[in-house]
Amino acid sequence: MSSKKQAANHYSHSFELKLDKLPVRQSDRAALRFLYPGIFSGLVLMAIGLYDMFSDMNSEGVFFPNLNVEEYHSFLNPAFFDIGLVLAGLGLVIILFSSYLKYRKIIFDGKEMKIIDRQTGGKKTVYKDLVKNYEGVQFRMEFFQLGFMTKTRYIIELLHKNVHKTAPLYISTNGKGIRKKWKYYAKAFQLPALVLTAEGLERHNVEDLDKTIIALAEEGKIHSGYDAGEALPPFIVLVRKRDKKVLKMAKILWDVYNIFTLGIIAAAALVCLLLAFAGGDSAIVLWLDLAIVLFLGGMLYLLFRRDKIAIKKHKIIVVHKFPFGNFKKDEIYKDKIEAVEVAQNPQTGRFYLAISSDDKTVLFGKKLPAETLQWAKKYLIYDLCKK
Repeated sequence: MSSKKQAANHYSHSFELKLDKLPVRQSDRAALRFLYPGIFSGLVLMAIGLYDMFSDMNSEGVFFPNLNVEEYHSFLNPAFFDIGLVLAGLGLVIILFSSYLKYRKIIFDGKEMKIIDRQTGGKKTVYKDLVKNYEGVQFRMEFFQLGFMTKTRYIIELLHKNVHKTAPLYISTNGKGIRKKWKYYAKAFQLPALVLTAEGLERHNVEDLDKTIIALAEEGKIHSGYDAGEALPPFIVLVRKRDKKVLKMAKILWDVYNIFTLGIIAAAALVCLLLAFAGGDSAIVLWLDLAIVLFLGGMLYLLFRRDKIAIKKHKIIVVHKFPFGNFKKDEIYKDKIEAVEVAQNPQTGRFYLAISSDDKTVLFGKKLPAETLQWAKKYLIYDLCKK
């Protein structure tokens, strides 16, 4: 299995290097629309802390006049809590604003790729190399948190052995047509199409990218490797029904990322408790308490999600299973599927199953082990190719 690799750090959530008119230059920078919610939250925390602090000021300008020395040094003293809110909000605003000051300027003249990397402090570093020295055009996906929702960032990049020279070509949070874009850039640069899988960096010939799994199987270029006598791997269940087969996670899996999320929930619960203790009957504090409780409920609910795949006669459906019902995430028709791969997110080391057609990619099993996903891949290819 491939080990975790260092990935290029791209800042954008919406980026496209257009090659129709050269030379071309484009800035890779964090999108403000993804920073605004965090900046707003930081300003709200600062406003609440300052409001509560000044509301407790008496006519002489003395804070908390009725507190004795013992109370003043108490951890739960409102003064410390208000100052903590202001500092936390200020820190969040500074961190997010600093991230906007960083950018990478991508310049391409038809032969050479040039990257100007500017960090928060203003220092600029220039990296450049000829396109012929690049390894290929890589397609990968990253998962990031937007509030308590997990979103996907689809990335196509010109991959170099020196990670600082790896250049973004296309970045989006919408996966529609992403494989078509990948093919376009691979053909334009006349380089192999790359994807990081459980076996390592996989290279695809450009001429095979437009062929479906079924077509590749008919040409003898792909084999499932599925063994009907092989025992099911851990953490997955196969259910055969009259009109479909269902692959699903056997249980909810917890990992370091879930533990981190639980830590956030515990911290938010503590904030909720402290707000209730320090805020008294303040309406603004009560409303903030309610908002935090709803946020915690949403995060806890999402932690209990399990994925499953419904394999029907003509299509595959990915479903998110929650404690109180199922949610259809996406579907893809079998005769359109061009790839089934166990891919890796190099930033986290996590594996996932990616099922791709020309215009979409659906995902399954982000928390499952690579060995389990490999079995699921073999079974899906077997199901696609059987007569």
